[in-house]
Formats: sequence, C-alpha cells, structure tokens
Amino acid sequence: MAKASLKTSLQIVPVLFLLLTTLWLRLANLGYSDYQGDEIKALASPLSGQSLVDFLFQQRKGPVQFLTSYLIKLAHPALTNRFLVRLPFALAGFAAIWVFYRLVRLHYGSKVAVIAALFLSINGLMIGLTRIVQYQSIVILFSILALYCFSLALKVAHWKIAGLYVGMLCWAVAILSHFDGIFIAPFAAYLLVRWFREAPSLTPRQRLIHLAAPAVLAALLLGVYFIPYLASLRSSTQQYWWLRITGDEPGAGVPSSIFTFNLYNPLLAIYVYAILGALSLYQIRRSYPIWLWFAFPWVILERMVGDPGTHIYTYIMPACILLALGVESLEALLRRLRGGRAVQAATYSLIALVVLFLAGVSHLIFIDHSPEYPWEERRILFWAVGKPDETYRMWAFGFPYFRRWDEIGNFVSLKSDSGYYSTNENKSIASYFVPYPFDINRSGYYIHIYHPQSLRERLSDDKVRYWTKNYSPVKVFEVGGNIVAAIYQMPVGGVDEIKSLGD
Repeated sequence: MAKASLKTSLQIVPVLFLLLTTLWLRLANLGYSDYQGDEIKALASPLSGQSLVDFLFQQRKGPVQFLTSYLIKLAHPALTNRFLVRLPFALAGFAAIWVFYRLVRLHYGSKVAVIAALFLSINGLMIGLTRIVQYQSIVILFSILALYCFSLALKVAHWKIAGLYVGMLCWAVAILSHFDGIFIAPFAAYLLVRWFREAPSLTPRQRLIHLAAPAVLAALLLGVYFIPYLASLRSSTQQYWWLRITGDEPGAGVPSSIFTFNLYNPLLAIYVYAILGALSLYQIRRSYPIWLWFAFPWVILERMVGDPGTHIYTYIMPACILLALGVESLEALLRRLRGGRAVQAATYSLIALVVLFLAGVSHLIFIDHSPEYPWEERRILFWAVGKPDETYRMWAFGFPYFRRWDEIGNFVSLKSDSGYYSTNENKSIASYFVPYPFDINRSGYYIHIYHPQSLRERLSDDKVRYWTKNYSPVKVFEVGGNIVAAIYQMPVGGVDEIKSLGD
C-alpha cells in the first residue's frame, strides 16, 4: 500500500507542477501591459449605425474573437481593467493545456502526456499568444478539443457517437475563430479513419451515417458565416491576404520563423526542440500520425506562405508531442547503452532541469518586466537577450509593454489645441488612446515613446527632429524610475515655418 501511495504521489506531482506553471505563466501580471496593436483590432466594435453582422463581414479574421470581446464589453464597457479583459483568453489558453494533456494521455500514456503538455505550456509563443485579446487561444483550445473528442469516440464506448458530433462542432468553432483551425486535419482524419475501421458494433452504413451527419452539420455552421462573408469580401481584405501569403507587405522586412521562434524562446529552446524532435523518429511507427499533423501546417506556412508570423503555433502543438516521444527514445537508447533504473532517473532528471530552465526563461521575459524584453536588453545567467534588430518587423505579442498610454491619451486630449498629434509609436496603438488624427505638420503634440513597438526610436521627420533637439518636453512619464514617454508641444506647420518662429 505504501509503495502504491508513493507511486501515485509521484505521478500527481508533475501534473500539479504542470497546472501551477501554466496558470502562473498566463495569469501573473496579466494586466500590466498597455493594449497592443492586434489586441486593439480584436476589441474593435461596430460603428454607429452599423449592424454586428455587417461589422463581422468586414473583418479579416473569423467572428469568434470579436463576439468574445463583444461579450466582454457588455460586462465591462470601459475596458480599463486589462486583467479582466484578457482573462477569458488566458483561461482558454490554460484549458487548452489541460485538454492537450488529456489528449496525449489517451494515445501515449501519462508520462509522454505530462512531458508534452509541459513543453507546450512553457513555450514562449504559446504563452505570449494566450496573454492577449486575440483569436489564437480560442483556436488552440477548440482545435485540441476537437481532436480530444474524436479520440474519445475512438477509445471510450459511451463517447463513440457523441464524440464525433461534439468534435465536429468544436472544429467548426476553431475554424470560425481563424482559418488556422484547418491545420489539425491530418490527425483528425487519422482518428476518424481509425474510428471507422474499429467500430465493429456498427454496420458500415451506420458508420458512414455517423461520420457524415456531424460533418454536414459542421459544414452548414461554417457555411452560414463563410458563404456570405466570401461573397462580400472587400478588396482591401483580399489584398491583405495576398500580401501575407507573398510576404510583400511594404515597408518591412520579413523575419524567418526561426527568428520568430527564438524571439519567444531565446537561448537553448531551439536546440532542445531539434534534438528531441529528431529522436522521436526512432519511434516513427508510433509518432507518424503526429508527424503528419506537424508536416501539414509546416509545409503550408514555410513553403507556400511568404510571411508565416506567429501562425507557426499550429505546428508547435504537434512538435511538443514529438519532443515527449523523443524523451522516451532518449531513455530507450541510453538503456541499451547502459541499462538499469539509474539511466531512467538520469534521463528524466535532465529533462526536468531543461523544463525548469525554459520555464524560468519564460517567466523572466513575460512575467518579470524590469527590463522589458524584447524592447530592452535582458541578462539571463551568462547571456544577454533582447534589443531587436530594427531591420525586422517583429511579430511580438504578449511581452511586457507599459508606456502609460491611458495617461498620455488623457493629457493630450485635455491639452491639445490643434486637434492633431504625431508619435514614433505604431499608429494602431496610439490611435486607440488618442482621439485625434495623426498629422505631423498639423500636430500640436509629439508623443515620443522610449523603446516603442514600432522599433523607431526617433520619428524620421525634420520637424520632429528639430523640435525635440531644441526644446524640452512639456510632460514626462516614468515607470519604476525610468522614462517611458515624453510629450513635446509644437507649433502647427512644417519645419521651415517653426524655424522661422524661432528666428
């Protein structure tokens, strides 16, 4: 009894660590950062006199994130409590990790499941995308739920039929959140084919009916939205999609997916992924369905799309299962070389240290905000990370970013004489807080942001350069004793006009 109790405790501890780590990395300091560009787009509302349906048809993404933020605004119209506004998305991210653990456990057992879920939980990209108001956490949750329900239909008797219907509904919700939901198709097809072959209590005709009926229902649900959406598709949306596919968006370099991965997972993570992923090939007979899942989004995004951005999360999910299978392969290889329980203990002790290190790095770059990675350089043990290359546009979401924009907006709104402003920060961020049009020549205030997300430390305009060089700011904002923003009051007009005033 004592041995059984000890074994149970040893099995529970990693799961508890998984849950607590996942919660911490998604909820701690969740309200610290100002709203960022894509969050602001997700918080958009119908214009005065515009119906919700018309609003949804004008968006570049599926309706689920906008419906979610719409419900949030009903409960909290001011949207001033950033923690509460982001909370539903963060909780969806937490739930996704738990369902992912249950999914992997059904197919590969508890040991592989907890390792895979830990790697997914502490992956920086998964953390960043679940700490913001955007569609990714919903896509991830409902994609994994769909696969989990299909797996229940395959493996649990009382879910044999219900799992198919619930799974198809979840898959439809994932696709309605974003087209990324389609990327689970290879593993979903694998599960459904197995279900068809391994349901001996049903006739072939019954199996076809139970596969077709939920698929038709899901297709009808998708068609209700996408048929009129595609019929009314605006040329600007088509152009946006084309630029993302070709990678030809003007005015910005396109970082590689390795750059994006390393931005969210600096230092050792990419080597861990490469080594353990390669080791999973040792178990190719067990891992091939996961490799198919991995390969589908990887080929589409890396070979057919010019600008994958953060959409690489779609193949990071299966990659984490491959990492866990790679750990098993590593243990098996070491056992052949040496044998004994000591090898097993050493293998999992090493993996535990790796997980703790990667979790610690994620804490430092997402939770701790002194300094604010990646806008400022941060030291981690012997390494320095951060201060991004300004030649790249960064797909940087969920990182600490607090410039006191609420107060900046209030100051400019109360004091502005001209009704225009300019700034070195992205207009998508500034325009949410400042209720005036952006116009350098007519601006009465220039808002200078230190370490901006635009990566423009100085606005490249003669008027701004002249004024900031010769005059002091009228207002300075600090965080923790460091200046994060300065406001300059300028005369209306171009550089020649303001120089003549000075003369």
